[in-house]
Amino acid sequence: MAISLLKDIISVEQLAEQKEQEALKKAREIVASARKEASALQAEKEREAEREAAEIVRSYEQKALKDIEELRKKVQKECQDIREKADKKIEDAAKFIVGRIVTRSDR
Repeated sequence: MAISLLKDIISVEQLAEQKEQEALKKAREIVASARKEASALQAEKEREAEREAAEIVRSYEQKALKDIEELRKKVQKECQDIREKADKKIEDAAKFIVGRIVTRSDR
């Protein structure tokens, strides 16, 4: 009976060892799978972040182009106003000079 009991104990210990090894193997598989999924998720999130960043850059580029166009139009308008004022002043200056010359030659 003692030998039979020892054999049973050894058998149960071997079974426990086998179960422990299976559990360790399963745990390693779970960890490996989780790491693989985490890596894939991280890669996807990085791609999403890159897409979002590209969209933000495009949005700011479009706004900058719009702002540049508005500034260009404003500067053109200011230049046109300056030209018109300069033309008027040139006309006034020419009239003044002609008036002075005519006035002097009348003397």
